[in-house]
Amino acid sequence: ALPSEALSSARATGSGGATGDAAVGIGGARAVESVAGRGGPGWKSSDQLSESEAFGHQELEDYSRDLRSGRRTLTTTVSPLSSLGKPLRYGVHSIQNMRREMEDAHRAVLGDEGWSPSASRPCSREGMEASLGSMSYFAIFDGHAGPRAAEFAGERLCELLASDRNALLSEPSEALRKALVQTEEEWLQRARSHEMMDGTTAAVALVDRVGQRCIVANIGDSEIVLGSSDDSGQTDVRVLTEVHHLKRSPSEVERVSKVGGRIWHGRLGHPKISPQVLSLSVSRAIGDLFFKDAKFTDGIQSGLSAEAYISTVDICSRGTAEEFLVIGCDGLWDTVKYQEAAEFVLDMLNAKEDPQTITEGLVR
Repeated sequence: ALPSEALSSARATGSGGATGDAAVGIGGARAVESVAGRGGPGWKSSDQLSESEAFGHQELEDYSRDLRSGRRTLTTTVSPLSSLGKPLRYGVHSIQNMRREMEDAHRAVLGDEGWSPSASRPCSREGMEASLGSMSYFAIFDGHAGPRAAEFAGERLCELLASDRNALLSEPSEALRKALVQTEEEWLQRARSHEMMDGTTAAVALVDRVGQRCIVANIGDSEIVLGSSDDSGQTDVRVLTEVHHLKRSPSEVERVSKVGGRIWHGRLGHPKISPQVLSLSVSRAIGDLFFKDAKFTDGIQSGLSAEAYISTVDICSRGTAEEFLVIGCDGLWDTVKYQEAAEFVLDMLNAKEDPQTITEGLVR
């Protein structure tokens, strides 16, 4: 699955893509969602559709239910103009491929820097948009052993960030770290009560249109890539996250080994059960109670951690023509190289394709 986001600086030419504004695409592993691109030459910020114009009553009810589960995101949403004079647009697409069921989730919330936070409905979509201010939130969660951890994280993480507006806007990296820690703690508490063994990876991007920065975090093997091209046509591709996978990360092998974790054919084995029966492909994840709770491990550390890798990068710098993020889980990155994804997005942006079309094309 993948998410992508395009941010541009000085020469904005579109409403959601590289050159001039931001676009984001999101998608989970085996499911893909993405957002990126720009509006056509006739697009105006006042052209945003309301839900009533875009959907019938029953369709809106169904969509609302899916939104609450973290499964789907409205793709007609356009952010208000920021102080940079550029709106942010995104598109979402997901596919299940050969999996028996969809275990991934995603969330996209465009902050509204012109609103006052809603005291009456702080967890509503409007309340969170207001609380996020100049920040916009994009995240995917690649679930395993069930969809419930991914769905919970998809809902709860953004709520926690929006609940402390001052911390989010003043120290976004620390606010994101704390929110991820609390999401893990709350999920494990719920999992213990109902013996739910679900787990999930996470890849999160906070796009600050006013501060011209992007704060990213990841847990597991869901990754975020930043691509750009400058006015001379020179392109740049940067991976902003780590890969917490024992086959691909020597540092994770060392970390797990130091705490006594079991490594079997590049997988994380359970401390008490044969890894031939029970193992994980990732070495960091939210949830996975069976690998973390003493009731199931006899107090032996498995090495599985929910500690996030967090970094900050500047965006919309002078001289940038096109800029975008691609956020995806292993379902994307196992088959598409970083450079290939970036070149595809740039080609589509240059062809003036919209974020949704770019996202769907990247997934295919």
